[in-house]
Amino acid sequence: MCGRFVASRPVEEIVEQFAVDEVRLPPELLPGPRFNIAPQDQVLGVRAVVPEGAEAAPGERRLGAYRWGLVPSWAKDLRVGSRAFNARAESLAERPMFRSALERRRLIIPADAFYEWQPSPAAAGRRPGRKRPWCFKAADGRLLGLAGLYALWRQGPESEWVTTCTIITTGANALMAPVHDRMPVVLAPEGYEAWLAPGKLAGGELAHLLSPPPEDLLVAYRVGDEVNSSRAEGPQLAEPLEESSSEPSPSSLPARRRP
Repeated sequence: MCGRFVASRPVEEIVEQFAVDEVRLPPELLPGPRFNIAPQDQVLGVRAVVPEGAEAAPGERRLGAYRWGLVPSWAKDLRVGSRAFNARAESLAERPMFRSALERRRLIIPADAFYEWQPSPAAAGRRPGRKRPWCFKAADGRLLGLAGLYALWRQGPESEWVTTCTIITTGANALMAPVHDRMPVVLAPEGYEAWLAPGKLAGGELAHLLSPPPEDLLVAYRVGDEVNSSRAEGPQLAEPLEESSSEPSPSSLPARRRP
């Protein structure tokens, strides 16, 4: 799963990497650097805006704000989103919650990095200890483009629209597997256009886009337990944990991935 991530880069960098044509962010939604984004927070997303009557056109790319936790138009209230901040790639086409969004409302969520928690090994005769947080980011220092879906919801005909989103997860690659069995779908840059294009994706293309990323795309390192609290904030949360005799070694991950 993906339940926390980092988004600290300036809007200008997002615009450049994702070839954004229009930024539509009200001043109150302009984010500062954030190092511990959690479900129900506002996040930034890039989607294609297709002119009416031009369904086959690629559309201009718009950067906007979304509430993290997808709420379909038929939901009775926003609380539905608290259970839909992630969507499994394998079942998107079958679940009513995500099916229509998969066909018409695909999104890219820029992220510096994301966190995942690894169960601590259990001592003999004891339960596993506290989970250990890890940080995953792009090996080349670029922003990650996480595959997502978005939806529009409002309480009634006179209410304001609320835009919400979910992050798609897939099976773990070899780098992630020692930590967790799921991970967010990280789109390759050459896949951005296909993911944002309007209309239904062919089965083979969809499976390719939503497959686990190559091992060498990411690096992983342990971070401190402060990130365990969703209220914690600051750049120190994403800093590598200094190795010491009291800290577990990241030897469970491939040696070439160590920070």
